[in-house]
Amino acid sequence: MKQPTPPKPPTARRSTIFIKKGLQVRYMVLIVLSVLCGLAIMTFELTATLSDLFDTYPVLVQPLYDEFLPIAAGFFYKVLIYLLFVVIISAILSHKMAGPVYRFEQTCKAIAKGDFSKRVHLRKGDQFMELQDDFNAMMDRVEEEINKYKNAK
Repeated sequence: MKQPTPPKPPTARRSTIFIKKGLQVRYMVLIVLSVLCGLAIMTFELTATLSDLFDTYPVLVQPLYDEFLPIAAGFFYKVLIYLLFVVIISAILSHKMAGPVYRFEQTCKAIAKGDFSKRVHLRKGDQFMELQDDFNAMMDRVEEEINKYKNAK
């Protein structure tokens, strides 16, 4: 009779998007404001160009101006959908930064309480992987020195 295989342990997965709400919201606002500035510059350039064209060739551009309101309404809805995508993407990106920051904070708190065996373990794809390696190497060295000191007594 065939033995059932044991279930695989669950992988580490955060269930909340906003781990460090203040940091993530500031990051998201910065990204959204940057996108809005770009859109404002593009809109200004477009309207300035159309205005110059209208001044130079009023007869040729008049049909475009007659259709401008329906085009502008469609453009406005597309911009709102685009901004929604920007907010979602910035939330995901901020999560990839805030999660590791949170993990470092929790590990530092445990070390401050005296548990020098704690190490930072980040998920694949998170930011600060090099910092994790450097931090863990530093803690290995600190733990080594503590053990030397204890053994020397």
